[in-house]
Amino acid sequence: MITNLWYYPCGYCVNEMKYIVKKPAEKTRKFYAGVFLLKHERFGYILFDTGYSKEIYDCGKKGALYNKLNPTFVKKKDTIKEQLLADGIDAKKIRYIVLSHLHPDHIGGLKDFPNAKLVVSKECMKEYQKKKLRNLIFEKMLPEDFEKRVHKVRKFEQSVYTDVKRSYWEDVKRSLTGFDLFRDGSLFLLPLDGHARGQMGLLIKTAEGKKDILLAADAAWGSEFLDRVCEMSLPARLVQNDYKMYAQNAALLRTLTDGGMEIYFSHEPIEKKVLL
Repeated sequence: MITNLWYYPCGYCVNEMKYIVKKPAEKTRKFYAGVFLLKHERFGYILFDTGYSKEIYDCGKKGALYNKLNPTFVKKKDTIKEQLLADGIDAKKIRYIVLSHLHPDHIGGLKDFPNAKLVVSKECMKEYQKKKLRNLIFEKMLPEDFEKRVHKVRKFEQSVYTDVKRSYWEDVKRSLTGFDLFRDGSLFLLPLDGHARGQMGLLIKTAEGKKDILLAADAAWGSEFLDRVCEMSLPARLVQNDYKMYAQNAALLRTLTDGGMEIYFSHEPIEKKVLL
């Protein structure tokens, strides 16, 4: 059902690595805000997140504090709307946007897609309604009709894999439950709490003989960090909504990776554009 998958880096922030892991090998690193574009045979173009936009510079005191602690760099040409236009895809062609969570590096481009249906978890919406600074949800970056366009994912109770063999790896797959987005078995939303309450990943069921693909958002800063959760510095632990859950999901993702699943994180460097 999913015929194509593309990756777009939409702006980046620069962080000192000592605030992320203990004894880092480098002083600073650019963390790109990754956006993924999928094409479904029936439902057309789907975005997973929308990256940064220049609006991050116009979010008042909260935005100023964010940029001071998390220096952000994005130009108009870096936005997902402009990159899609360069590839001949008009914003009106985007029918669905799945938001992993509502941090500014994931919602920046939302206003450029007024016709898209928005898919957000119920728990993320609860965080949005609390309007707390710690939740890092900048309302100014959201469309005025945001709440009206949101489809809330309330339960993740559908089995992702049902016809698997008995082995450790297959048992892990068997335990996965999620939400079948289009009820056709092509895309499953998975709960990936830890970094942000209600964060979701998107599992792409590919054709037989190919690796299934998981877009894991901010469940880790990248594949290389899955084995370094215990090395996270105190500031990095504190910015997670639930560090214990973060560590548990990192262990799960490591098992899925070792078992052959292809996993992409929003902030890791991805060298290729065409992923499927």
